[in-house]
Amino acid sequence: MKSALKTHLRAGAHDEALSLLLRAAPSDPIDDLQYAGTALDKIPRELLDARVPLRKRVAVLGGATTQFFVPLLRLFALRRGLNLEIYESDFGLFEQEIWSDSETLRAFKPDVIHFHVCSQNLPFAYLEDDAAARAEAESARFRTLYATAAERFACQVLADNFATEVDRPYGSLDAVLGGTRNSLLRAVNLELARHLPPQVFLHDVDMLSAAHGKARWSDARLYHSAKCAISFDCQPHYADHLAAALAAMFGKSKKCLVLDLDNTLWGGVIGDDGLGGIQLGAGVPAGEAFVAFQRYAKALKDRGVLLAVASKNHHENAVQPFREHPDMVLKESDISCFVANWEPKDGNIKAIARQLNIGTDALVFFDDNPAERELVRTRLPEVTVPEVPVDPSYYVQCLVDGHWFDTLGVTAEDRQRSDFFQGNVARESLEKSAANYDDYLRQLDMTAIVEPVTEQNLARTTQLINKTNQFNLTTRRMTEAEVRAHAADPLRYTSTTRLTDKFGDNGLISVVLGSVPADSPDLLDIEVWLMSCRVLKRGVEVLDLEQLLAFCRRQGLKRLRGRYLPTAKNQLVEGHYATLGFRQIESGGEGSTWIYDVDEPFGLSHSIQIRN
Repeated sequence: MKSALKTHLRAGAHDEALSLLLRAAPSDPIDDLQYAGTALDKIPRELLDARVPLRKRVAVLGGATTQFFVPLLRLFALRRGLNLEIYESDFGLFEQEIWSDSETLRAFKPDVIHFHVCSQNLPFAYLEDDAAARAEAESARFRTLYATAAERFACQVLADNFATEVDRPYGSLDAVLGGTRNSLLRAVNLELARHLPPQVFLHDVDMLSAAHGKARWSDARLYHSAKCAISFDCQPHYADHLAAALAAMFGKSKKCLVLDLDNTLWGGVIGDDGLGGIQLGAGVPAGEAFVAFQRYAKALKDRGVLLAVASKNHHENAVQPFREHPDMVLKESDISCFVANWEPKDGNIKAIARQLNIGTDALVFFDDNPAERELVRTRLPEVTVPEVPVDPSYYVQCLVDGHWFDTLGVTAEDRQRSDFFQGNVARESLEKSAANYDDYLRQLDMTAIVEPVTEQNLARTTQLINKTNQFNLTTRRMTEAEVRAHAADPLRYTSTTRLTDKFGDNGLISVVLGSVPADSPDLLDIEVWLMSCRVLKRGVEVLDLEQLLAFCRRQGLKRLRGRYLPTAKNQLVEGHYATLGFRQIESGGEGSTWIYDVDEPFGLSHSIQIRN
């Protein structure tokens, strides 16, 4: 990579150079990665913004040296859809920056503060007498620091927890003897996890260091000479894992795992070997490996990742193991979109994305066949295609190492996501049998709960703001802290809608935020208006407008003003305001502006009952 990058940069071929940088992986040679990190500064900013438009400001405050991994963090964040602008504190000033209310940090206006702390920042002896009190005191020290940072700088905080160490003067007793340094490190980690302040998330470095090997994770010589807490070998993995956590924070984690079947979910070919001939289940190492992989996929599904199937197979053969094999962990009901035919897989993958109403860039395609992987990489470069190991025993590790589905929280809607799509099958059947579309909507028996943003729905509201692309008028991204501040301001409007019908609960599916500008006290500006695409054309947008108008009348406001800001993914709502009766007052390359007079007669209707 290094040689090719140099060639492209010398020739001024910045687009080709950026394409190479976007393929960088933590397993690449460290020399190549270090050069790639510096090469990123040679790419024109306008090109970076065009290829990766989501720009975020991250302040890295170091309890250890940060200068070596920060370029790698920028590099791997780009690959995950984040264009980072980074502020670095001087070494060791991670607490001083907060307690002194640093002017330079405040001027930077971070979206996230990342605390790169390490076990050396905890002054524990190898054995402490009053272990519980010492652990609680240090836990409180960091909880207070993180809470203050989030509040004072109105941002989210992502903090490393503390990696346990390999030097153990008490040997095996270290695991059981109370008051050892490692036991105190574990206690602090546990207390931090149990009592995290709002807006603070933990980056699990202790787990990451164990996964890569404690002895390999740190380098004593490097720490003593340069105060680096992580070895050069492991810094790329740390930076990539941190980039995945930031991607999750801003809605850039992947949403769907698309699975092949033969030799991916079981061994053998179901069409040739038959139900009794495939390898799946106990007694055969490969069969047990496929069961373990299915268990992991099932766990992803249970926490909100969609599962889909793209298989070259006759449909009847493809579904048979799901329905009849006793060792199948995944059932047909776990699959949100099942495509089995003999068409090219890139076309089927695009069809899956359309049916699930998500972008192809939200998909991870997992297939044992290298030819199929290369086809999808070539024709759909935005789809993530891991290099699947030959041995199925390592399939789970392949997904774990990719961190594509990392999340910083799980909502009730996440756990029910697969059920939402299963309910859509019943809804589609009802729509086909109804006399007309209005009759279909009435037969759905829809009810809605409309309420402001609260602490109870804050996490889901923020998640929708950062993940919704298609039905999103402004595509404004906000941190949880920003949404909370908006909700706390009495001059601002917040509304969330939860929709239920006869086939199930669709969850919280719509968010509208607005404010009254200082120079137009009779007007409500609509700053955010978005909706989950799974409830399109159900009348929710009409219900949202009703609620907006009711608020305006209560507050004595005369006009609503909305903006449509076009993106590559939100053409769906280009005509949204016109359809609702707004009149256009401005138009240009950057979007359009629309006005609605509150006293205008409201001639729209919907079939949704509001429930308190």
